Amino acid sequence: MTMNKPAVRDVECWDLASPDAVGWVDMVPGSLTIKSGKVLREWRGRVDAVQEVGNANEKGNGTGANGNGRSVVLTFRCIKEQEEDMNEAAEQAQPTIPALDDMPPLSDLLTIVVTTSPIKSNPSTELLEKTLATFHHAGPEFAYECRKVIVCDGCRVLDDEVEEQKNGGGGDGHGTAKKAEPTAKRKVSRKHSNVKQALRSGIATKDQAERYEEFKAALRKVCEGANDMSTDDSPNDVPPSPFRNAEVVELPTRHGYGFALRHALRHCVHTPYVCVIQHDRTFMRATPMKSAVHAMMNNPDQIKYVGCSMRSNLLYRDLFLGKYGKAAHHDLPKLVLRPPELRLDPALYGPAVPVERIQVYGPHVNNVDKLLKNLQALAITYRKSNQNRTSLEGPSGTDGDGMHQLTLTPTLFWYDNTHIVETSHYRDFVFNEKYRMVARGGFVEDKLSPVITKSVERLGLKDGHAKFGCYLLDDHSGLFFTGHLDGGAFITPSERGQMLSNMSK
Repeated sequence: MTMNKPAVRDVECWDLASPDAVGWVDMVPGSLTIKSGKVLREWRGRVDAVQEVGNANEKGNGTGANGNGRSVVLTFRCIKEQEEDMNEAAEQAQPTIPALDDMPPLSDLLTIVVTTSPIKSNPSTELLEKTLATFHHAGPEFAYECRKVIVCDGCRVLDDEVEEQKNGGGGDGHGTAKKAEPTAKRKVSRKHSNVKQALRSGIATKDQAERYEEFKAALRKVCEGANDMSTDDSPNDVPPSPFRNAEVVELPTRHGYGFALRHALRHCVHTPYVCVIQHDRTFMRATPMKSAVHAMMNNPDQIKYVGCSMRSNLLYRDLFLGKYGKAAHHDLPKLVLRPPELRLDPALYGPAVPVERIQVYGPHVNNVDKLLKNLQALAITYRKSNQNRTSLEGPSGTDGDGMHQLTLTPTLFWYDNTHIVETSHYRDFVFNEKYRMVARGGFVEDKLSPVITKSVERLGLKDGHAKFGCYLLDDHSGLFFTGHLDGGAFITPSERGQMLSNMSK
């Protein structure tokens, strides 16, 4: 494929720089995805204000039109063809795998980090209570024995009703106002005028900040109460509190999700693995977290990140095909892992699992039947997908021991959704300041995922992906493992009742 550039860097210039200025781009057959018709409208585009051109020769022929013009930005992605035999790793002799029962206690291997920040429902702790109440789906050791670090990010405080304090009211005595105090009036951009978006960006009013302080105080009491209660104090039929072995870490200033997580990894995590969970991410059904850690222990050079599936990435191979083309999609199955540690009970994992196993939380509880129908339709769609072919291409779940084989699909996107990572990989590689792969105030996935993509485009799928080692867990049931309560829009039942009462007036 050949490409050229315009004579002048102008949106209305259609003249080529030179007949000889042709750039050759080698494209692997089948690697270019062409979109046309209605789909073309979904391509990224922009509208440019085109200034009046005094001399058409200086700017190229153009179209002769002044005003607004639309340019469509086409992005071509081509993953370097892998020269090495991608099946080489699979052909190597596998090390002897210790049995699951021979593993150290999960609490010695894994620390759970839960990140939270100001939300509308503060000072209520209900959102976190609902989230931690689903931890039992990941196993009793995960829910009640593993140490939990709840990191409360700081926030920037403003109050539009309070004027800047000047001389005598907070100045330095020389007629100069102090630097913006926590309660000083600040100019808020239009983007942050929305309450949900402002809180998401760490900007809170004075009232919201006070309610957030009350929330943190209430959260500390919940954790202290759960830790003070011994297992002997609870009836046999009542499980321990999910806040057992939990502690609260407060950050004095706003760090953002990425840097708040970095703080926890550097100062609070002392186990070889860490599970990262956002305050509104729930487990929807049985999730084999201990078995995932077992697989990571026995494959340290390959598996460094295991992400739990959610609605948006359940059909990951289909997403991959649309984004990177047939050639790369053809190579992807060669990197799919089938660890023997993930051969598990077919009653809990696999196509035999009924949709009713999904536990519904949040606002959907009032319309469970409709939600289950949607999940059933999704499962049917999944069985026809490229993602489901991963299970068909591998060993059957009935081979040998009759267990069902779960798979790990390589991903080029580092999802911030619930995931387990090797602590040293996170702390020493992902958060290495030399690489600058995470930005202050942002999410890890926003900046790290493009780095993974560029690495793969440069080195090839196998080598480019290997240093990140990120995989998505799939049991091929067509049901995802985790859900989203949407903390930014979450309201308590009392707030919901008050809202409905106001609407009826």
